Amino acid sequence: MIMNESRVEVQCQKNLIINSLLNLGVYKKGNKQLYELTLHELKIEYQTAKSCTNHLSF
Repeated sequence: MIMNESRVEVQCQKNLIINSLLNLGVYKKGNKQLYELTLHELKIEYQTAKSCTNHLSF
């Protein structure tokens, strides 16, 4: 039961990060779709994308 709750929580976190990445214009990492990445990989990709957008000026 706890294992399923943990898995659901991880999937929810992944979905939130994927949606945030999509909003930043990130759709893939290399040849992988975002849903194929681990939670850790998604967090790193989000930090990278977020820092890149922070350096943009309009």
